[in-house]
Amino acid sequence: MRALADSIGVDRATISRALSTDKAHLVAPATRDLIRAAAAAAGYRADLMAATLRRGRSDTVGILVSDMMNEVLVRVMREIVTDLNRDQTRGQELTPLIAETGDGSGHIGHFLRTFLSRRVDAIICLSATEDDAEALQAAAREVPVVLAVRSISAIDLPSATCDDGAGGALVARHFLAHHHRVVCQIQGPQTATTFRNRAAGFSVVCREAGVRELSIGTSARAAISSEGRAVAEAILATPDRPTAVFAHNDSMALGFIEAMRHQGLAYPDDIAIVGFNNTELSRVLARPMSTVEYPVAKVSGHAADLVRALIKNREFSWESKSFDPQLVDRGTGVKRPA
Repeated sequence: MRALADSIGVDRATISRALSTDKAHLVAPATRDLIRAAAAAAGYRADLMAATLRRGRSDTVGILVSDMMNEVLVRVMREIVTDLNRDQTRGQELTPLIAETGDGSGHIGHFLRTFLSRRVDAIICLSATEDDAEALQAAAREVPVVLAVRSISAIDLPSATCDDGAGGALVARHFLAHHHRVVCQIQGPQTATTFRNRAAGFSVVCREAGVRELSIGTSARAAISSEGRAVAEAILATPDRPTAVFAHNDSMALGFIEAMRHQGLAYPDDIAIVGFNNTELSRVLARPMSTVEYPVAKVSGHAADLVRALIKNREFSWESKSFDPQLVDRGTGVKRPA
C-alpha cells in the first residue's frame, strides 16, 4: 500500500479509504477512481477477513434452502436478496452464501457452523424443520436468524411465512363448492410446518362439513413429482377412489397427473386435482391446473425487512407475519358429472 501511495502522491490513509466499502465516499471521486484503477493494475485484492474483523461486518448473509429445484423457494430467496440490496450503492451490496440442505435430519447444523465461521451478518433459513430447532436457536445467539417460508413451533424466531393452513382450507372449501364428498391429500413431509399446516387446514374443513377424507398412503417422503406419483399409485389402487385430490405442491400434483395418465385416466374428468404454489408448471400443462398462489412478494419483503433491521440493531422489536394465499381456479377442481 505504501508503494501505491507513493506512486500516486497521496497518503496511505487516503488509499485505505478509497479501497474500502464503507469509507470510499470520503475520497473525491476522481481521486478514488485513480486509486482503484492503479490498485487493479497492481493486482491489489482486499483482505476481506481483515476488513470483517475491523468493521464487525462481512456484508454477507447465509441462506439455507431445502431444494434448489423448488421454484417458489428460489423466487423467495432471489427476491429477499434483491430487496436487501435495492438501496445499496455499488460495491456495498450484501453477498448471499447459499447452501442446499435437503430435508435430512441434522444436515442444517453443518451449514450453520460454516456460515458462523465465515462471520455472516445474518442467516435466512427457508428449510427449517422441527429437528433443526436447537441448532437454529444456538446460531441465533450469535447472529440474527430469520425464518422464511417455514416456521418452527418449538422456538420463537422472527419469521415471514404463508398462512398454509388457510391455503389448505381454501382448497377444501373449493371442493365442497363443487360437491365432492370423498377427497384425499398428497401430503409433503410432515417435518415441515408448511405441509403440516396445509394438511390440517384442509382436514378441519372436511371434517366440519362431513366430507370423507381418505388417508391411506398419502404422505410423500419428499415434495417432488416422483414421490407424488408413488403416492398417487397407492391412492388409485384403492377400491373407493376419491373424486378430488389436493396435492401440497404443484410438483407432487404433476406426479399424480402422470400416474393417472399411465392408467388411462384424465383430470378433472376422472379425478379433480388442485395443487399449491402456482408455479410455471401449473400454467403450461396442456390443461392448466387449479392451484394456490403463494404470496412470494409479501413473504420475501417482510423477511428482507427483518434481516435489514436486525443487522442494524440486534435489539430490534421484530414481528413475525403470515400472509394469506389465494386460490387460482383454472377449472380442474370440478366434479365430473354423475
